[in-house]
Amino acid sequence: MSSKIFSLALVTGLAAGAASGAHAALVYANNPAPGDAYSNASGSNQGQAIAGSDWYYNNVRNGGTVGISDANPRSGNASASFSGTAGPGGASYKADIEYLASGVAVGGNYLASGSLGAFSDFSGMSYDWYRDSASTNTAGQHPSLRILLDRDGDLSTINDRGGLVFERAYNGGGAAPTDSWVTDVVTGTTFLWNFGLGIGNEANINATPYAYDATLAEWQAHSPNAVILGFSSGVGSGWGPFVGAVDNISWTIGGVTTMSNFELERATVPEPGSLALLGLALAGLAVARRRKGA
Repeated sequence: MSSKIFSLALVTGLAAGAASGAHAALVYANNPAPGDAYSNASGSNQGQAIAGSDWYYNNVRNGGTVGISDANPRSGNASASFSGTAGPGGASYKADIEYLASGVAVGGNYLASGSLGAFSDFSGMSYDWYRDSASTNTAGQHPSLRILLDRDGDLSTINDRGGLVFERAYNGGGAAPTDSWVTDVVTGTTFLWNFGLGIGNEANINATPYAYDATLAEWQAHSPNAVILGFSSGVGSGWGPFVGAVDNISWTIGGVTTMSNFELERATVPEPGSLALLGLALAGLAVARRRKGA
């Protein structure tokens, strides 16, 4: 995987708290500037691998678009951008970027075939997100952050796969800020709602009458055998027109923090020694030409 080891100082402030180790990766677009814009007009979910990484553009349908691009740079020269217009009724768009454990293509989309570790060892995640003021969907909507799970820990069965979703709207947030980057952090006390996991969508697992106020800690107690399949961020599925982005997606499992920074790969600059050798070669070529013309 294309990556660089960053100083631990970059991740010590993340939601997961102090970690015993940290790994940060630069995840590069498949294409040079302005970067990627993967889209799919059909109604079936489709995806594309991001070369050199375990990240995928995934679950893209009905004209949704996702790609690492320079449209809204963050912590460098790029971020993962999203857009879509179809919806909210009828054939609504969707677009995600996902980190999958041993991802495999199934019908043009990608699924995890491995595990990143036990859900019980998960202590938090965080990310930066951006909502462009050109967006006309519901004001509280912004790119969500999800942890993907297999609830019983048995990867040979898939009817209990799904995930938990963070959205600021269910954590005391109102209208999402526009035209500025926002950092959100998920800890044990953060409210998450579910899709799938063999218990239906938006399941109410605690004693309250509300399905969106179960904390991460409550979900871990509810699914003690679950394993982590990956992480996901995305937009759509019933939204109106939206433009936005995410970057610096991070999580901590077993005390080890991993952070991904989405970038455009810069052109390689020759080392000074290489430039000197090139200059000598060009000078020699010039002398040879003069001698030949004499």
